[in-house]
Parts: sequence; C-alpha cells; structure tokens
Amino acid sequence: MRLIECIREEMQNVGYDWYLTKDCDPHMSEYVNDYYKFRSLISGFTGSNGTLAVGLEKAYLFTDGRYFIQAEKELEGSGIELMKLSTPGFPSIKEFVTNLIKEGLTVACPSEIFSYKEILDYGFNALDNDNSVFLDAYYKFKGEEYPKPQIDDTVEFLSEELTGESTEKKIEKIRKYLIDNEIFYYFSASLDSNMWLLNIRGNAIKYNPMAFSYVMVTPREACVFIFDNEGKYRREEILNDTRIHLSKNFDETIDLFKKERINCFLYEHFEKFLANLPGSRRACFAFDKMPAKFARILENKNYQLINSDCNVSRLQAMKNETEINNLREAYSKDNKVVSEFQKWVKENDVTNMNEYDLMKRLDSMRLYNSDCRDLSFDTISASGPNAAMMHYESKKDDCSEILKDNLYLFDSGGQWIGGTTDITRTVAIGTPTYEMKHDYTRVARGMLALMNAVFIEGCSGLNLDILAREPMWEEGDDYKCGTGHGVGYMLSVHEGPHAIRWMQKPVGREAVLRPGMLVSDEPGIYKEGKYGIRIENILLVREKCETEDGRFLCFECLTYVPLDEDLLLRDEMSDKEIMWLDHYQNACLSRSV
Repeated sequence: MRLIECIREEMQNVGYDWYLTKDCDPHMSEYVNDYYKFRSLISGFTGSNGTLAVGLEKAYLFTDGRYFIQAEKELEGSGIELMKLSTPGFPSIKEFVTNLIKEGLTVACPSEIFSYKEILDYGFNALDNDNSVFLDAYYKFKGEEYPKPQIDDTVEFLSEELTGESTEKKIEKIRKYLIDNEIFYYFSASLDSNMWLLNIRGNAIKYNPMAFSYVMVTPREACVFIFDNEGKYRREEILNDTRIHLSKNFDETIDLFKKERINCFLYEHFEKFLANLPGSRRACFAFDKMPAKFARILENKNYQLINSDCNVSRLQAMKNETEINNLREAYSKDNKVVSEFQKWVKENDVTNMNEYDLMKRLDSMRLYNSDCRDLSFDTISASGPNAAMMHYESKKDDCSEILKDNLYLFDSGGQWIGGTTDITRTVAIGTPTYEMKHDYTRVARGMLALMNAVFIEGCSGLNLDILAREPMWEEGDDYKCGTGHGVGYMLSVHEGPHAIRWMQKPVGREAVLRPGMLVSDEPGIYKEGKYGIRIENILLVREKCETEDGRFLCFECLTYVPLDEDLLLRDEMSDKEIMWLDHYQNACLSRSV
C-alpha cells in the first residue's frame, strides 16, 4: 500500500472528500526543514513550489512553469496528474477548490501550514488543525510514528558593523506604525523578517540562516518566541567562532533581548499565548505569512485583523549603506570564485566529468573561503537537456555526463559574511550550433537591457520586465517565470516584496522599486530535450538623478563574471547593446586583475 492510499483511508475516517497539502512550515517559508516535506513524501515531487490535492479517487499536483518538466518526470507512474499554474486550460488552485465546494464536497487542509490568506482566498470548508490526516496515514504506512523534527536551534547575534541599525531602532519604526494607525498588536511568523528585526541568524533551514521564531510588538513591549530543542534556554557555547560580530553563546543572545527590552519565550508557547490575550483588539500581520491556525484564534476572540506587516518587508528590502558596502565586498569575493570556476571549465576538457563533479568543484571553491559560511541554495549544475529544467538538481547517482558541443548551465550562490549571493552563467562546451548562439545572444541582450535601465521613481518590476523579455517575445518564445526576484541580506536568496515580472499579482498591486533594493536580472530560454540558457546578475537599485520631471533611478550591477564570447553573435546586436556588452566585459576583466 502506498502512502497516498493511507491518506485516502484517513480522509474517509474523518469525512474529507479532498485534502490539500504542501511542503511548508508554520512560517510559510519557501525552503523548509526536511520535517515539513509532507508533499514530497506523498507525491515524490521535490520542487520548492507545489500543492498536492488528494481526492478519494484522483490526485493533482499544482506547480508553476519552473517545474513543469521536472514534475512530469518525478510524477511519472504515481497516478498524480500535473496541473500547470498560470497556463491556459488549467484551473488555479482557487478555481479548483471553489468548484469542489460548489459540488457539495468537503475540502480540507492543515491550518498550521496554510496561511490565513490562503484560507480566505480558497474558501476551504474544513481545517485539519494538527495535520492529523498526514500523521495518522504515515503511521499506518510505515508502522512507526512520524519522526520528530531535527532542527538546529543555534542563534547568532549580528552587530551593527554588519546590520547598520540596532534592533531598538527597528522596533521603534514598528511602534510608530502601530501608533499612527491605531493598532495595538503586530505579529510576525515570517522568519526572514524576524531575523532582520532582531538582528539574529539561525540554522533551522538548510542554506537559510534563520531561527524558528514568532514575534509580537506592541506600543509598549516586544516578545520573541524562539525554538529550543531542550525546552529551555541553553547555557552552552554554540559557536567556536570568536569574530567580534557574532554572539559566542546563547546567554549573550538572551542578554541582547533583555537589553532591547524584548521578552523571550519558548516557541511552543506561542499558541497558548495568543489564546490568553485579551479580546477585541486591533492586530496586524501579513496574511500570507501567518498560519491560519493562529489567525483563527485571534478571529475567534473578535480581533479586528489588518493585513499589514508594518512595512517590515519593505524596510528589510531597502538595504542601508552599511549593508550595501558589505554586499559589494561579498559579491566581489563571490565573483572571483565564479570567474575562476568558469575559466577552468572553459579551458579544460570537462566531457570526461559529470554534472555532479562540476557542482562539487564549484561548491568547494566557494566554501574554501572562510568568509563564505554556507551555500545559499543547492547548486544547479546542468548539461544539455537537463538545463531546460529550471530547477534541475544533479545527484551523485542521478546525473548526466557533460555533453560536448552543447551548453552547460550553473546557478549557484553563497551565504557570505556581509551578503547573500546568487548568479547563473551558461557556457559552451566544444562547438555550439548557430541556434545555441542565437538564443544565448537574445538572452544576453535582454539581461543587458534591464541592467542598463533608467526609470522614474514609482515604477515596479511590472513596468520593467519587457526590457529583459522582449528579445524572446520577438520570436514567440517565453520563459515561464519572473525575470527577477529580491535577494536577502545574509538571509533567504529569494526576498520580497518586489520582483520583476510581467504577470501582475492577484491583488493587482506591485511593490515599487526603491533605492537600496536588490533584484536579480535573469532572462532565459529553455528548450525541452535540447538545452537551457540563463544569465543572472544581481542589481542594486540606486538614485540616478532628479529633474523637474521627477526622481530617476537606475541599477548598480554587483555581479561581474564575463559572458561567454563563444556564444555571442555581435552582428545580431545593436550598437547600443554592443556598447553595453563591451563595457560589462571590460569591467569584469578589470575587477579580476
């Protein structure tokens, strides 16, 4: 019997016709600890984004265009049908759930891993508060209890040498927002926002330096609920590192909280804390980041719930000058590593190696520098057709040889002291075809156009996406993802609220690009069964000038790793594009000397 069949048995026991689940923790994190990979266990699909809908007879996996090829491969033989999000002929999750409920069916989800926004949007008519359907099914399937979480609970404190701003000043900004808007409580389940606010980092999620935590701020007090494996505050050293910017032990972190007048509680007490709060207050939190389970507690206490994070995500995204200076240094170190790796790949015969070999070589080169504390995500190392899968993962026993006369794509990043990096390059191995060169040149043209954009203040990524995408659209091609995402500061490699994409969010409001924001510039072409091309630079939004017509912004590029001249067709580029290209290639060369 398969796990999905056990799920169906439990659904019948509790009276659910459909049960939706996903890989998600109670913080709506994009990347999650292995303990929370429910959907992966049931379906076999391992992509970072996907919602599984299990019916008593059918099952569907909803995911976006980054994972269509991967999902078809991983779902093969499972009986689970792929539902392609944002694709004509396929319903959205909301449409799917709405239609089921209209048919009089009971549709449930675990309220601890679905956000309050999802509950409101999708209109579920049943909530499985403790994820009991999955847990009971797992017991029947395996004959053992679901494993307890293996979560690293170490916490580090970052000094102002790295953050540029104290926790006290950040909290005061939240308090001002609360007072100005007559709101009493601010709650946050968002790990990256909590880390930013408290100037701490953790190790609870692979490649994401975050500690499991909840935060509450009022006009008079602040509280943090922080995960601790021992169920008490540990009094032991958590780091051997003695550099001045890191807290050496947990006591110092607790002392910091006390100094900043922050009350510290155990993570598992958050639910009880909410239940004991006085009723009928105004409270705000980001609806898309708070588990429905906790929001419903406040809802049942007659709270007026306001969908706001007190501008924390915007403040977090706008890096201050201290952070910007540290980022420039971190990217300089990362650029050197990637340039050396790319040069080695181009100058050596790598066709006797495989994708995993090259991935390990790049990872070891990056981590050799003691200032790089970790990777920022699993390195993508893809040759030929595998590169057409945007988030392909090469494994030691499941990878391809490096193909001659084809393309090799690598997408990687590091968690440096002073910044989080992300870069993608595509290079020719052997002799590329005209089609490969033509496509690569189109991607390069799009990347350069966005990188050199000048735009008036008030623009969002919605206004700029066409600059990068036009060379692809000109020939009827499109990449099924956004052009750019925000990047955290010693945090997640993906950060909001801003992005560069042509498709508007359902709420119809895009975050404005502001000075200090980081955003990726990564157009691509993906040809199934042939190859994939992506070029990714990280850009910093800066002020360019102010005239009587307004304030104008531009981008400062942080990524300087040369493009592959073997793939560039300069006769298919305009004079302006060639000027941009030469300036960029020369800048890469000067920085490598």
